[in-house]
Amino acid sequence: MAKKKQSLTPEEKLAQALVPKEQQPYELPKGWVWTRVKEITTRIKRGRTPKYVEKSEVLVFAQKCNQKDGTINLDKAQYLNPDNISKYAPEEYLIDLDTVINSTGTGTLGRVGLYKEADNNTQLKVVPDTHVTIVRAKHHLNPFYMNYYLLSLKNYLEQQGSGSTNQKELKPDTIGNLLFPLPPLPEQQRIVARIESLFAKLDAAREKLQQVLSAQEARRSAILHEAFTGWLTGRTDREKEWIVDSGEKGSQNPE
Repeated sequence: MAKKKQSLTPEEKLAQALVPKEQQPYELPKGWVWTRVKEITTRIKRGRTPKYVEKSEVLVFAQKCNQKDGTINLDKAQYLNPDNISKYAPEEYLIDLDTVINSTGTGTLGRVGLYKEADNNTQLKVVPDTHVTIVRAKHHLNPFYMNYYLLSLKNYLEQQGSGSTNQKELKPDTIGNLLFPLPPLPEQQRIVARIESLFAKLDAAREKLQQVLSAQEARRSAILHEAFTGWLTGRTDREKEWIVDSGEKGSQNPE
């Protein structure tokens, strides 16, 4: 009779989940630990190969839904053939705050996004296709913290693709074995709040810069107009004064 497999003690489970000191890339602050993504997630899995129809009750999340800036766009999703819906188990559908990673091909390999139900204006269920990997956080992990960390590894993830040049693949095991710096939950929440505060300032700065650039473009156009109507070099100071005083800028020279 086969011996019953003994379950691990809490201490053994903790030791199994932690990364040995010799494998840790750098020292973390007190209270943090090095672990691996597979230890702090409940799902790291790709979707199925879908069949599409013009309209249905289920959307398919494909690589093109993951945008370069880290956002997602479900307007680019297609509809799943209803004949395929019965093949999907409940856990295969995207749930709120799932991280989605592009896992096949070149150009978009390694893109990381965060699925938010609040951003799904269609209110339809969503499944990933076979080129996208779902990474689902455990309850003791802030999903925003995990998403931001994986987002910081985008260039590294792109380099971890294996296979031919045009068909590189980022395997779920590769994602699962990634080293992960895990702070206490309150610290995770503080880090997320700080990241989002700084990102908001960057967005505001970018908007102001765009306004400056737009004004600069308008000024460039005005300079070019003045150059070819004689205002930069061709009119005398007396002529300019006469035009300004008369309110007839752009009119012919006075007789």
